[in-house]
Amino acid sequence: MQFKLPRLDPRITAELKRQRKTIIKGLLCVVLTSVLTIATLQLTLNALTAIEDAAGTRITRESLELTKQQTEEVAAEVGIDSARLAEAIEKNKARANATETQTEKEKRQSDALNRLAIACIGVVLLFGLKYVFTRGQVYYLSKASNRLATDLRQNLFEKLMRLPVSFFNSKRTGEIQSIVSNDVGVYQSAVMVIRDSIDGPIKALGALAFVFYMQPILGGIALLFVPLLAFVVSRTGKRIKAAQNQIQEDLANVTALSQEALSGARIIKSFSAEDRMRDIFDESAERQYQSQLTGARRIASLRPTVELLGAVAIALIMYACGHLAKADLLTISQIIVIVQALDIVNQGFKSITNVSSTYNQVQAAVDRIHGHILDIPDERHDETSAKILDNPIGNIEFKNVSFQYADGTPALTNISFSLTPGESLALVGPSGAGKSTIADLVLRFYEPTSGEILFDGVPYQQLKVSWLRAQFGVVPQQTFLFAGTIRDNLKLGRLDATDTDIVEAAQMANAVPFIDASPEGYETILGERGVRLSGGELQRLAIARALVKNPKVLVLDEATSNLDAMSEQVVTEALEHVMQDRTTLFIAHRLTTASRANKILVLRKGEILESGSHDELMAANQAYAGMYRAFTSGVLDDTLG
Repeated sequence: MQFKLPRLDPRITAELKRQRKTIIKGLLCVVLTSVLTIATLQLTLNALTAIEDAAGTRITRESLELTKQQTEEVAAEVGIDSARLAEAIEKNKARANATETQTEKEKRQSDALNRLAIACIGVVLLFGLKYVFTRGQVYYLSKASNRLATDLRQNLFEKLMRLPVSFFNSKRTGEIQSIVSNDVGVYQSAVMVIRDSIDGPIKALGALAFVFYMQPILGGIALLFVPLLAFVVSRTGKRIKAAQNQIQEDLANVTALSQEALSGARIIKSFSAEDRMRDIFDESAERQYQSQLTGARRIASLRPTVELLGAVAIALIMYACGHLAKADLLTISQIIVIVQALDIVNQGFKSITNVSSTYNQVQAAVDRIHGHILDIPDERHDETSAKILDNPIGNIEFKNVSFQYADGTPALTNISFSLTPGESLALVGPSGAGKSTIADLVLRFYEPTSGEILFDGVPYQQLKVSWLRAQFGVVPQQTFLFAGTIRDNLKLGRLDATDTDIVEAAQMANAVPFIDASPEGYETILGERGVRLSGGELQRLAIARALVKNPKVLVLDEATSNLDAMSEQVVTEALEHVMQDRTTLFIAHRLTTASRANKILVLRKGEILESGSHDELMAANQAYAGMYRAFTSGVLDDTLG
């Protein structure tokens, strides 16, 4: 079986190329460190040989004398040709001296000690160089790895900002967070895959070549184990990848549950559902724990298996060394260095196993990062001819607009209406009637299935999306504020807004009194989602934030729903003032809100039941009039849904 290192996914390679200069520096240090590791073998051999020569005794010619029968017996025992063994013995006999004078002995020992000193100095210098290059590889590869993760997180966030609203409607926030944090953390290990892909083979092949150089028979024995190691690494690697996929999925689920529980802490406590949520979380965490155990077992089995096979190879080679030593074909110093070389071979193969296990973890992360975020289509791109209007007015027109969701569920059918500056339109109807869908289409979060929407007489498809949305000021029913200052939140849609613009918008929204009463005024830090403010204060800041943009069109989702009676009156008067020159679209959940609009659309199941002003609809005495009379008589609540 041929052993192959895994090829990096092209998606990973594309990211790594951006860090190629730093990675190349790190990999150069890896190569030099690995080569220096192999070089230690020769230095060690030189040192051990010098120590042998410095010994007080020396091999004599007589000690090498063997009869022909003894030579043949030894050759048969170690499995080599007897003629070759006899030739090796003759060479050693030629080197040996039958007698050695004291002077010759002292000179021999002195020369040996000098060679030993040189070898020792070489070892120190070599490890000094290894120190420099080891630091280099750690620094450069860590730099590349962290840069890779940072760039990827930035790309993911940029991508998330380009994705359509429908994406966020179908994904759990915690799942997305898990990808940005957990999967990216695994992804950056790709740099380590490259390192081990170079370090492991250099060590394994270099040390194996040294063993062949010292004794081909031993090198052949070691080589026999390579196909078996390749099979183990390949088979276990596939199982690790499958386990890692499950680990990442379960971890994303745990993260999502944590996010939801923290965001909904008030709701959980209000329903006394702490125990129920704990049970749900415990079950999810237990699944994640079990999947991690499965992955750990598979990873844990790989390295010890490789080590065990390496130990078997070393044991067989050491046994063979005994026979070769008996035949005087190996010295003790050579045996020691060969064992050291085999250990380096084993280290090299363990690095290769790291490549396999790490690569499969990285591949699982890459599949999730791309499959769940990066490969999702962006919002519909602007046409190259997309334009902006020099003097926008704010006319909105729907022409026979119908809309179906991706699963085929119909939401709107043949909706038509028009709005001009100074006019307001209230959308009235029960939950699911299509009110929010119309607002989403107005903001171009979705494209109509059929029909056409126009802004100042120009079809939406011909306008630049970012410019179009800049013409709208939106006040949602559920206000969302970011953790930052009041000023930062008010400037969200218009970064160039002046202090005067901000104060004027706050005054129109009746937000100035509580802002001035805040510890730092407009520089007061808000907690996440504005948790330090009351519902009414949050809503007034949301209205002020919309007005800072000085929009041509206001989209109000029951903007005064969270205000007390006094604040509602003040804010309503302010809104009526700013609405005079603007186009305004209400999503009216209360009939009192709808009655203040110039026009009212009564919706049911995505269709228009009737339209007109409050007075016209009351005179028509149909659905709207019936609901309004039921409300004024106290039969129905004011809220429609």
